[in-house]
Amino acid sequence: MKLGSYLLVILLLVGILSAQQQPQQQPSPQQTQSKEPKPPDTTAATNNKRRRVITNLAGFDLLEAKKLSGETIVVGATRGMPHLVALAPRLGKLFGTNPTFSWSHEGPTEKFVIVLSDDSQAEIFRADVDGAQFRYPTRAPALQPGKIYFWSVAPTGSFAGFNSSDPSGLSVVSTEQQQEIERKLAQYPGASYEAGLARAGVFTDYRLWYDALTALTDLIEQYPDRAELYELRGTIYAQLDCTRGLAEADFSRAEEAKIKMK
Repeated sequence: MKLGSYLLVILLLVGILSAQQQPQQQPSPQQTQSKEPKPPDTTAATNNKRRRVITNLAGFDLLEAKKLSGETIVVGATRGMPHLVALAPRLGKLFGTNPTFSWSHEGPTEKFVIVLSDDSQAEIFRADVDGAQFRYPTRAPALQPGKIYFWSVAPTGSFAGFNSSDPSGLSVVSTEQQQEIERKLAQYPGASYEAGLARAGVFTDYRLWYDALTALTDLIEQYPDRAELYELRGTIYAQLDCTRGLAEADFSRAEEAKIKMK
């Protein structure tokens, strides 16, 4: 091979090696933008589960000096047994005489026994219940102003309280506060929707968990298409970790009611 041919081959090899060692050309901003992964489409998820700014109604649970965001009501159950949770504050105020008690249960049981005791742990009322809700009857012993009571519920046939809910306290307001609340309620007489809504607002303002929920639930039974009722009840449910699921259900029903009204 002639010298000129050798020189040509060497020059070609040098050129190839130089090209391989040079840094790759940076893409333009437009190219970089086009190659970045697109964020996932979260429109459906946002529509299904909207972020909500919930009004803080701290005070429904008298045992929480501060808003305890991470604390839940746990149950006193033996390991391996379905959990039973009282859907109520650990200690909530009560104005009326016939509170409604609600609970959730993971097992298939539909029959329960509910027990109400005074602050000395003396039993004052017991009843068998079908389902997960019970309204304290007028024939039951009257709840005295200024007194504290505790209620718990267990599946029928539980042994010595095993698998029962943790006790939830009822603090009946004093006679003086009863009179004060009655004066407020008297400002909204009648059976109209507006009057009932205003009375529910009074119960909410005084942080009366059982009374506020009962008033709103009664209104929902009469006016099942009113979105604001589900919003208000959902806001109260959202105050406790144990009733957050009920809050989400109410907010969803509120959205459905709004869509139907369009």
